[in-house]
Amino acid sequence: MKVVTIISISLFALFASVSICLLLNKKTVLDNEVKSVLLDVYKLEHSYKRLFGSFTKNTYALAFTQDTLVTDGGKANYLISLDEATDSTFKATAVSVVDFDGDGQYSLWQVDETGNIIEIAED
Repeated sequence: MKVVTIISISLFALFASVSICLLLNKKTVLDNEVKSVLLDVYKLEHSYKRLFGSFTKNTYALAFTQDTLVTDGGKANYLISLDEATDSTFKATAVSVVDFDGDGQYSLWQVDETGNIIEIAED
């Protein structure tokens, strides 16, 4: 009976470890997705500023195209918005369209004119 208990505990610990690793790997993939898109926005904003002398909130002017969201049959997990733009500053936000862990929280990220990409709210 002791051997069965030890084996059961060992298997439970193994499955728990594998589950945690899979969740962490998924978060890393999602973090890389949003960081990549926000870095693209940062580069587009700076290209626009070099041409026109200021940043813009106009995605069309930036030639930024939102990838199709998973909620619409696509692959993108984040909706991008250009929230603020002046001659010298801008802020763009990415909000997840999926509650990845089912806790009612959605991931929120932001990039600014310095290229600083931060997670404002973690899912």
